Amino acid sequence: MITPEKPNPFHILRLSTRATLAEIVARGEELYQLAESKEEEMLFRWATEQLKTNVRTRLAYELFEFPEAQYEDEEWEAFIRRHRRKPVTLATLAQGTPPLSVEDVNAAELLQQLLESEITIAEADPEPLLHSSPFVPRYTLPLEEWDVICG
Repeated sequence: MITPEKPNPFHILRLSTRATLAEIVARGEELYQLAESKEEEMLFRWATEQLKTNVRTRLAYELFEFPEAQYEDEEWEAFIRRHRRKPVTLATLAQGTPPLSVEDVNAAELLQQLLESEITIAEADPEPLLHSSPFVPRYTLPLEEWDVICG
């Protein structure tokens, strides 16, 4: 019987739906041995039991699993093993790199970047200019139509 509270046993065991009974038992035992908590042990044991005890239950789980699901990519793992390198240290990089010369630096671009970072234009605050105008208007607010039309 499928239990909706738990994930698909094929997903828990990271097996394809084409896995044989021997592969299911072997993977279940391997994951059970590597489990870090009692809950994980119980989950791996449950997944193994679900797939090996009843053929109809296994078929139901197969139907709800993605077709051709692969939880381990052997090609990718082989690529990683083949191309794994030791971490690069600063001393190793400095050893293989020649020191910089004057020709390596674009002086115009460097100067442009420095000037752009140093020059800052402050935003103008127009409020003091509006309130301390030397011009004293003849009119007071609110304006009448005659003031607007005839000036």
